Parts: sequence; C-alpha cells; structure tokens
Amino acid sequence: MHSTALKHSPASKARRRGFTLVEVIVATTISSVVMLGVLTTFLMMGRSGAAAVNYIDMERQARAALERFGEDVRMAQYFTKVSETQIMLTIPHVNDNGTDTVYYTYSSSAKTFTRLGNDPVTNAANTSTILIKDVGNCEFKRWMLGSTGPATSDASTDQVQIRLTISKASNTVVTATNLVVSARYLLRNHKSNSTL
Repeated sequence: MHSTALKHSPASKARRRGFTLVEVIVATTISSVVMLGVLTTFLMMGRSGAAAVNYIDMERQARAALERFGEDVRMAQYFTKVSETQIMLTIPHVNDNGTDTVYYTYSSSAKTFTRLGNDPVTNAANTSTILIKDVGNCEFKRWMLGSTGPATSDASTDQVQIRLTISKASNTVVTATNLVVSARYLLRNHKSNSTL
C-alpha cells in the first residue's frame, strides 16, 4: 500500500484565493455606474413630481379664481376699469334692490390676484380674498358684442376677459409657468355706466 500525499492542484488553489485587484476595480466601476443611474432616475422622478405638483396647484388656483370672477362678471350691472390693474363691478342683490361693489385687483409687488367685496358665502362686508398667488402679470380686456375689436369705454363693454401668467418656483426644479386666458364673460345684467 502506498501512502499518497494529498497534492493540491492549481484549480483548488485558485478556489481558495480572493479576488484580484482588477476584479475588484471592475466590480466597483460597474456598481458605481448602476448606482449613478439609479440616483439620477430617482432625482429626475422627484423633480418631475415637484413640477407636476406646481402645475396642479397653479391649475387649481386659476380654475377657482376664474369661476369666482366669471360668476361676478355675469351678475354685474356695471363694469368700470379703474386702472390697468384693477376693475370694479357693481353686482345687484338677489333679494332686494341694493348692490354690492366688488373690486378685482392685480398687485405686481405682492404678485397676487385679489377680490375685494362682500363675501358671497358669509356676506361679510369688504372681505379681501387672494384668489391666485405668484402672478407674474395680469391684464383685463373688455369687449363689445358684435364687434371684432375691444370695447373703447366702460359703457360699451359687454364682455370681460382676463389674461394672467402664474409662475411657481421651487428649490429643486425649474420655475413652472402657466399662461391663463379666460373665456369672454358676458355681463348679463349690463346697464350703461352713464345711468349711475
């Protein structure tokens, strides 16, 4: 009987040794590229989500403001363009012969579009309500029925339109901007300002 010493083959030696430096560098490089791709995708999704939230908030504000503005304009008997940034509407009461005066104002310094007048829900007098924040610019336009051009005076105004730009900035995303152009709201109860 021969005693055989166990000999270690080159294959068994290779199984016992660790990774080579080249293998570690290649694995680290591949892992880094994969992690960079995952982080970039995560950041892009976060920024897209933040931008979407900004647009949704702007749309919500604009929709609510235009609904309130449209209701007041359609009810108004008189329209007065006080300045380029402010209009006044005279709205009749439903239950008596009285009227309310409502102002819509754009403030370039505060970047707000505001309604000042009796609150339609609580009837509280001279309530100032900011309808839209972050307004970059605002323009009131007046129109005459049956005319292709704008109205030349408050008395000849039959329709009112508003055009404004809302910009919402965020730390992580590019500023979201939304241009809002309303329909032309018809002054259904319109009377000439000369009869005031």
